[in-house]
Amino acid sequence: MRVSSVTAHRVRIPFKAVFAHALHSRRVAEPIVLVIESESGHIGVGEVLPRSYLTGETLESASQKEIPALVRRWFGSSFEGCSEVVDALREELQFTGRALATFAGWELAVLDMAGKAFGFAAGDVMGPAAGRDLEPGVVIDFGVPTHGLEKHCMLLRLAGRRHVKVKVGLDDDLHRLTVVQDVFGVDHALRLDANGVWTADYAIEMLKQMRRFNIRSIEQPVPPRDLAGMRRVREESGVPVVADESLCTLDDGQRLIAAHAADIFNIRMAKCGGFLACLRLVKLANEAGLGCQLGTLVGETGILSRAAEIFGRRVEGFEFLEGKGQNKLLLVKDIVEPVPPREGLGVAIASNSLDHWAVCTPTVFKAPQRRPI
Repeated sequence: MRVSSVTAHRVRIPFKAVFAHALHSRRVAEPIVLVIESESGHIGVGEVLPRSYLTGETLESASQKEIPALVRRWFGSSFEGCSEVVDALREELQFTGRALATFAGWELAVLDMAGKAFGFAAGDVMGPAAGRDLEPGVVIDFGVPTHGLEKHCMLLRLAGRRHVKVKVGLDDDLHRLTVVQDVFGVDHALRLDANGVWTADYAIEMLKQMRRFNIRSIEQPVPPRDLAGMRRVREESGVPVVADESLCTLDDGQRLIAAHAADIFNIRMAKCGGFLACLRLVKLANEAGLGCQLGTLVGETGILSRAAEIFGRRVEGFEFLEGKGQNKLLLVKDIVEPVPPREGLGVAIASNSLDHWAVCTPTVFKAPQRRPI
């Protein structure tokens, strides 16, 4: 199997409603969809979703630097089976640095193509399925106004949602939490997410005031680089701390463990680098006695969401998949269609969807023609 062409599609899909937290608000999804084709005609798809505040990547850096570099390195390589493809991806991962969103999209596209060429499911690279599909975890963001919070929570409760995270960082946090807890009940544990906007002192004080609520964890209470502050929060508040923005690379994970800064790693395909990179982080957390939770990024399409579902089935230790099914409520239209489980990722791009949501003409890379021997 040889890669013969790579096409990068920049698309822009509007949201049905704004999604907001303490640092950012989003109204559109802006991924790069990679379509890779082999000389034998097998096609794989992947999704690059850069977040500059996480890995430093942007749409421009991915389009102009990272993707072309991957194309140059992979054109000309030949693979005879699944193991050779996985070995090449592992080697590539060693040199990826913080370009993890780009690598995640590339890895997914390669595994999707290779799975079809060699007859294996993309998830096979992580071993046999560990369990059944994960339950969805939902996020209550600031796009839900305080005056509409009670109705929103009632609908979530009627839908049977058990795993609930509440964004915090507003002046009326205590009031909002009161509304949420009143609807779900005091026995229902809530997870909080500050997206790094608090100081350690403020976080500790707020969490003390929130003791009357059933708080299970606080995600990224302080800025990502303030590992000492994260340690203070977990030790002085007694609330388990989830590392999110502070956790992207393997080095990030090792620093968090050395600093005793986290109780839980938040694993997401795009920010952590895809299957192989996420698997390394889960192993690191397990060896250190930390927990893991699995999530999606707001604004990803069904390609990355499918990858997260596969990961959750293949890797043990997750209770839920945060953001599972969110595209039905968030995106005006997803670009993927449901297909039966099959080789590769098991996703199909909906007809004409890439053209419909295109921002610009796709970038096409063609492998040099091989000279006949």
